[in-house]
Amino acid sequence: MTFRRFDVWALSLMCSVSFWPAISLAQGQQAPAAPVSPPPAPAAQNAKPLPDYPDPRTFMIGASYWLTGPGKTLDVDTGSQALDFETLHDLGKAKYSPAIEASYPITRTGSLHFEIFQTQGDGNQLAPIYTDIFSQGISQGDSLSTQYKIIATKLYLDDLLFPHKFPVAKFRLKSLWEVQYVHAKATIDDLTEGAEATTPITTSGTKQFILPTFGLAAEYAIAPHVLLRIDGSGFGIPHKADIWDAGASVAYRHGLWETVAGGKAFHFKSSPNSTEYLTDTLAGAFIGIRFHLSLF
Repeated sequence: MTFRRFDVWALSLMCSVSFWPAISLAQGQQAPAAPVSPPPAPAAQNAKPLPDYPDPRTFMIGASYWLTGPGKTLDVDTGSQALDFETLHDLGKAKYSPAIEASYPITRTGSLHFEIFQTQGDGNQLAPIYTDIFSQGISQGDSLSTQYKIIATKLYLDDLLFPHKFPVAKFRLKSLWEVQYVHAKATIDDLTEGAEATTPITTSGTKQFILPTFGLAAEYAIAPHVLLRIDGSGFGIPHKADIWDAGASVAYRHGLWETVAGGKAFHFKSSPNSTEYLTDTLAGAFIGIRFHLSLF
Protein backbone atom coordinates (compact mmCIF):
# COMPACT_ATOMS: atom_id res chain seq x y z
CA MET A 1 0.00 0.00 0.00
CA THR A 2 2.80 2.36 0.77
CA PHE A 3 4.54 1.55 -2.49
CA ARG A 4 1.43 2.47 -4.53
CA ARG A 5 1.07 5.88 -2.93
CA PHE A 6 4.70 6.64 -3.65
CA ASP A 7 4.20 5.74 -7.30
CA VAL A 8 1.22 8.08 -7.71
CA TRP A 9 3.10 10.94 -6.03
CA ALA A 10 6.17 10.37 -8.17
CA LEU A 11 4.09 10.24 -11.35
CA SER A 12 2.39 13.57 -10.51
CA LEU A 13 5.70 15.25 -9.80
CA MET A 14 7.16 14.07 -13.11
CA CYS A 15 4.17 15.40 -15.05
CA SER A 16 4.41 18.80 -13.38
CA VAL A 17 8.12 19.06 -14.19
CA SER A 18 7.53 17.95 -17.77
CA PHE A 19 4.72 20.45 -18.58
CA TRP A 20 6.01 23.50 -16.61
CA PRO A 21 8.29 24.86 -19.41
CA ALA A 22 5.45 24.60 -21.93
CA ILE A 23 3.06 26.43 -19.62
CA SER A 24 5.61 29.18 -18.97
CA LEU A 25 6.34 29.54 -22.71
CA ALA A 26 2.65 29.81 -23.50
CA GLN A 27 2.19 32.50 -20.88
CA GLY A 28 5.19 34.43 -22.27
CA GLN A 29 3.67 34.40 -25.79
CA GLN A 30 0.37 35.95 -24.76
CA ALA A 31 -0.46 39.30 -26.54
CA PRO A 32 0.54 42.32 -24.50
CA ALA A 33 -2.25 44.34 -23.01
CA ALA A 34 -3.49 47.24 -25.16
CA PRO A 35 -2.19 50.62 -24.02
CA VAL A 36 -4.67 52.79 -22.26
CA SER A 37 -5.73 55.73 -24.44
CA PRO A 38 -5.78 59.14 -22.80
CA PRO A 39 -9.26 60.56 -22.26
CA PRO A 40 -10.49 62.79 -25.12
CA ALA A 41 -10.03 66.49 -24.62
CA PRO A 42 -13.23 68.31 -23.69
CA ALA A 43 -14.92 70.14 -26.58
CA ALA A 44 -14.29 73.87 -26.72
CA GLN A 45 -17.07 75.74 -25.10
CA ASN A 46 -18.74 78.71 -26.83
CA ALA A 47 -16.43 78.46 -29.86
CA LYS A 48 -17.17 81.25 -32.36
CA PRO A 49 -16.36 81.21 -36.09
CA LEU A 50 -13.96 83.76 -37.49
CA PRO A 51 -15.79 86.97 -38.45
CA ASP A 52 -16.00 87.92 -42.11
CA TYR A 53 -14.53 91.34 -41.32
CA PRO A 54 -11.89 92.56 -38.85
CA ASP A 55 -14.70 93.93 -36.68
CA PRO A 56 -18.26 92.63 -36.36
CA ARG A 57 -20.70 94.12 -38.86
CA THR A 58 -23.19 96.41 -37.17
CA PHE A 59 -25.87 99.04 -37.54
CA MET A 60 -23.95 102.33 -37.48
CA ILE A 61 -24.86 105.98 -36.99
CA GLY A 62 -22.35 108.80 -37.10
CA ALA A 63 -21.74 112.51 -37.33
CA SER A 64 -18.85 114.47 -38.82
CA TYR A 65 -17.62 118.01 -39.35
CA TRP A 66 -16.25 118.92 -42.77
CA LEU A 67 -13.70 121.73 -42.78
CA THR A 68 -14.40 122.93 -46.31
CA GLY A 69 -11.25 124.75 -47.34
CA PRO A 70 -10.41 127.44 -49.87
CA GLY A 71 -10.98 126.77 -53.53
CA LYS A 72 -13.68 127.11 -56.12
CA THR A 73 -16.96 128.41 -54.68
CA LEU A 74 -20.52 128.40 -55.95
CA ASP A 75 -20.93 129.99 -59.38
CA VAL A 76 -23.96 131.07 -61.35
CA ASP A 77 -23.33 130.48 -65.07
CA THR A 78 -25.22 131.33 -68.24
CA GLY A 79 -27.26 128.41 -69.55
CA SER A 80 -28.07 127.45 -73.10
CA GLN A 81 -31.60 128.87 -72.83
CA ALA A 82 -30.45 132.35 -71.80
CA LEU A 83 -30.98 135.32 -74.14
CA ASP A 84 -28.33 137.50 -72.47
CA PHE A 85 -25.36 137.32 -70.09
CA GLU A 86 -26.41 135.67 -66.81
CA THR A 87 -23.18 134.84 -64.98
CA LEU A 88 -21.86 135.70 -61.53
CA HIS A 89 -18.94 133.80 -60.05
CA ASP A 90 -17.61 133.37 -56.53
CA LEU A 91 -20.66 133.74 -54.32
CA GLY A 92 -18.53 133.24 -51.20
CA LYS A 93 -16.39 130.76 -49.32
CA ALA A 94 -18.26 127.82 -47.86
CA LYS A 95 -18.54 127.58 -44.09
CA TYR A 96 -17.75 124.41 -42.18
CA SER A 97 -20.27 121.71 -43.01
CA PRO A 98 -21.97 119.26 -40.61
CA ALA A 99 -22.92 115.80 -41.86
CA ILE A 100 -24.64 112.68 -40.56
CA GLU A 101 -24.50 109.11 -41.81
CA ALA A 102 -25.92 105.65 -41.15
CA SER A 103 -25.37 102.13 -42.47
CA TYR A 104 -27.02 98.74 -42.16
CA PRO A 105 -25.71 95.36 -43.43
CA ILE A 106 -28.23 93.78 -45.80
CA THR A 107 -26.16 90.86 -47.13
CA ARG A 108 -23.05 88.99 -46.05
CA THR A 109 -20.91 91.24 -48.26
CA GLY A 110 -22.95 94.43 -48.66
CA SER A 111 -24.19 97.31 -46.53
CA LEU A 112 -26.72 100.03 -47.30
CA HIS A 113 -25.40 103.52 -46.45
CA PHE A 114 -27.03 106.92 -46.15
CA GLU A 115 -25.19 110.26 -45.96
CA ILE A 116 -26.36 113.87 -45.87
CA PHE A 117 -24.50 117.14 -45.43
CA GLN A 118 -25.36 120.83 -45.57
CA THR A 119 -23.06 123.72 -46.37
CA GLN A 120 -23.63 127.41 -46.84
CA GLY A 121 -21.56 130.44 -47.66
CA ASP A 122 -21.72 134.17 -48.19
CA GLY A 123 -19.63 136.95 -49.67
CA ASN A 124 -19.53 140.48 -51.01
CA GLN A 125 -18.38 141.78 -54.38
CA LEU A 126 -18.87 144.41 -57.04
CA ALA A 127 -20.64 143.27 -60.19
CA PRO A 128 -17.86 142.95 -62.81
CA ILE A 129 -20.23 143.47 -65.75
CA TYR A 130 -23.90 143.98 -66.42
CA THR A 131 -25.70 140.71 -65.90
CA ASP A 132 -29.22 139.39 -65.54
CA ILE A 133 -29.46 136.88 -62.69
CA PHE A 134 -32.72 135.04 -62.05
CA SER A 135 -34.66 137.67 -64.05
CA GLN A 136 -33.12 140.57 -62.13
CA GLY A 137 -30.80 143.01 -63.92
CA ILE A 138 -27.57 143.90 -62.08
CA SER A 139 -25.52 146.86 -63.31
CA GLN A 140 -21.75 146.85 -63.54
CA GLY A 141 -20.19 148.10 -60.33
CA ASP A 142 -23.21 147.40 -58.11
CA SER A 143 -22.38 146.32 -54.58
CA LEU A 144 -23.65 142.78 -54.06
CA SER A 145 -24.17 140.64 -51.00
CA THR A 146 -24.41 136.94 -51.90
CA GLN A 147 -25.50 133.86 -49.99
CA TYR A 148 -26.07 130.23 -50.86
CA LYS A 149 -27.01 126.90 -49.29
CA ILE A 150 -26.30 123.39 -50.55
CA ILE A 151 -27.86 120.17 -49.26
CA ALA A 152 -26.56 116.89 -50.69
CA THR A 153 -27.69 113.36 -49.84
CA LYS A 154 -26.44 109.99 -50.96
CA LEU A 155 -27.94 106.52 -50.63
CA TYR A 156 -25.69 103.67 -51.75
CA LEU A 157 -24.85 99.99 -51.59
CA ASP A 158 -21.27 99.25 -50.54
CA ASP A 159 -20.52 95.66 -51.65
CA LEU A 160 -17.41 93.45 -51.56
CA LEU A 161 -16.01 93.01 -55.07
CA PHE A 162 -12.52 91.47 -54.85
CA PRO A 163 -11.14 89.20 -53.53
CA HIS A 164 -14.42 87.45 -52.82
CA LYS A 165 -13.37 85.18 -49.95
CA PHE A 166 -13.97 84.75 -46.23
CA PRO A 167 -12.64 85.91 -43.90
CA VAL A 168 -12.00 88.93 -46.09
CA ALA A 169 -8.46 89.84 -47.06
CA LYS A 170 -6.64 92.78 -45.52
CA PHE A 171 -6.81 94.51 -48.90
CA ARG A 172 -10.12 94.47 -50.76
CA LEU A 173 -12.01 96.35 -53.45
CA LYS A 174 -15.66 97.28 -53.03
CA SER A 175 -18.22 98.44 -55.57
CA LEU A 176 -20.43 101.48 -54.94
CA TRP A 177 -23.95 101.70 -56.37
CA GLU A 178 -25.43 105.08 -55.50
CA VAL A 179 -28.24 107.58 -55.92
CA GLN A 180 -27.42 111.22 -55.11
CA TYR A 181 -29.66 114.24 -54.65
CA VAL A 182 -28.49 117.87 -54.67
CA HIS A 183 -30.48 120.94 -53.66
CA ALA A 184 -28.73 124.30 -54.15
CA LYS A 185 -30.11 127.80 -53.64
CA ALA A 186 -28.35 131.09 -54.43
CA THR A 187 -29.51 134.51 -53.21
CA ILE A 188 -28.15 137.88 -54.39
CA ASP A 189 -28.87 141.22 -52.73
CA ASP A 190 -28.15 144.28 -54.87
CA LEU A 191 -27.25 146.88 -52.24
CA THR A 192 -26.65 149.68 -54.76
CA GLU A 193 -29.98 149.41 -56.56
CA GLY A 194 -31.78 149.22 -53.24
CA ALA A 195 -29.86 152.04 -51.56
CA GLU A 196 -32.85 154.37 -51.62
CA ALA A 197 -35.20 151.66 -50.39
CA THR A 198 -35.54 150.27 -46.89
CA THR A 199 -34.47 146.81 -48.13
CA PRO A 200 -32.10 145.79 -50.93
CA ILE A 201 -33.34 144.35 -54.18
CA THR A 202 -33.10 140.58 -53.83
CA THR A 203 -33.13 137.82 -56.43
CA SER A 204 -32.73 134.09 -55.88
CA GLY A 205 -32.85 130.80 -57.71
CA THR A 206 -32.93 127.13 -56.78
CA LYS A 207 -31.61 124.12 -58.68
CA GLN A 208 -32.10 120.49 -57.70
CA PHE A 209 -31.52 117.15 -59.37
CA ILE A 210 -31.14 113.41 -58.77
CA LEU A 211 -28.50 111.27 -60.46
CA PRO A 212 -27.22 107.69 -60.14
CA THR A 213 -23.49 107.44 -59.46
CA PHE A 214 -21.09 104.50 -59.60
CA GLY A 215 -17.68 104.00 -58.08
CA LEU A 216 -15.06 101.92 -56.31
CA ALA A 217 -13.60 101.86 -52.82
CA ALA A 218 -10.25 100.37 -51.80
CA GLU A 219 -9.76 99.30 -48.18
CA TYR A 220 -6.72 98.06 -46.30
CA ALA A 221 -6.83 96.79 -42.71
CA ILE A 222 -3.63 98.24 -41.24
CA ALA A 223 -4.38 96.55 -37.89
CA PRO A 224 -7.35 94.60 -36.45
CA HIS A 225 -9.12 97.86 -35.56
CA VAL A 226 -7.57 100.34 -38.01
CA LEU A 227 -8.90 100.69 -41.56
CA LEU A 228 -7.58 102.82 -44.42
CA ARG A 229 -10.11 103.64 -47.16
CA ILE A 230 -9.99 105.50 -50.49
CA ASP A 231 -13.16 105.88 -52.56
CA GLY A 232 -14.58 107.75 -55.49
CA SER A 233 -17.76 107.81 -57.56
CA GLY A 234 -19.52 109.92 -60.13
CA PHE A 235 -21.78 110.20 -63.14
CA GLY A 236 -22.67 112.79 -65.74
CA ILE A 237 -24.73 113.32 -68.86
CA PRO A 238 -23.26 115.48 -71.67
CA HIS A 239 -24.87 118.94 -71.66
CA LYS A 240 -26.79 117.91 -68.55
CA ALA A 241 -26.07 117.64 -64.85
CA ASP A 242 -23.03 115.88 -63.44
CA ILE A 243 -21.71 114.98 -60.00
CA TRP A 244 -18.69 113.31 -58.43
CA ASP A 245 -17.15 112.86 -55.01
CA ALA A 246 -13.96 111.31 -53.63
CA GLY A 247 -12.35 110.78 -50.25
CA ALA A 248 -9.57 109.19 -48.23
CA SER A 249 -9.83 108.33 -44.54
CA VAL A 250 -8.36 106.32 -41.70
CA ALA A 251 -10.67 104.93 -39.01
CA TYR A 252 -10.00 103.43 -35.59
CA ARG A 253 -12.73 101.24 -34.17
CA HIS A 254 -12.84 99.49 -30.82
CA GLY A 255 -16.00 98.19 -29.23
CA LEU A 256 -19.03 100.36 -29.87
CA TRP A 257 -17.18 103.52 -30.92
CA GLU A 258 -15.20 104.52 -33.97
CA THR A 259 -13.30 107.69 -34.84
CA VAL A 260 -12.53 108.65 -38.43
CA ALA A 261 -10.53 111.44 -40.05
CA GLY A 262 -9.43 112.28 -43.58
CA GLY A 263 -10.19 114.49 -46.54
CA LYS A 264 -12.85 114.57 -49.23
CA ALA A 265 -14.04 116.53 -52.24
CA PHE A 266 -17.48 117.02 -53.78
CA HIS A 267 -18.49 118.53 -57.13
CA PHE A 268 -21.80 119.12 -58.81
CA LYS A 269 -23.22 120.97 -61.79
CA SER A 270 -26.90 121.41 -62.50
CA SER A 271 -28.09 121.08 -66.07
CA PRO A 272 -26.78 123.84 -68.41
CA ASN A 273 -29.88 123.30 -70.53
CA SER A 274 -31.64 126.16 -68.72
CA THR A 275 -31.40 129.93 -68.30
CA GLU A 276 -28.85 129.70 -65.48
CA TYR A 277 -27.12 126.77 -63.86
CA LEU A 278 -25.18 126.35 -60.61
CA THR A 279 -21.84 124.65 -60.14
CA ASP A 280 -19.53 124.18 -57.18
CA THR A 281 -16.57 122.12 -55.96
CA LEU A 282 -16.01 121.66 -52.23
CA ALA A 283 -12.89 120.16 -50.66
CA GLY A 284 -11.31 119.91 -47.23
CA ALA A 285 -10.47 117.77 -44.22
CA PHE A 286 -13.07 116.17 -41.98
CA ILE A 287 -13.30 114.44 -38.62
CA GLY A 288 -16.12 112.30 -37.28
CA ILE A 289 -17.34 109.81 -34.72
CA ARG A 290 -19.50 106.72 -35.19
CA PHE A 291 -21.52 104.53 -32.87
CA HIS A 292 -22.02 100.83 -33.66
CA LEU A 293 -24.90 98.70 -32.46
CA SER A 294 -24.03 95.01 -32.66
CA LEU A 295 -26.49 92.85 -34.62
CA PHE A 296 -24.69 89.52 -34.94
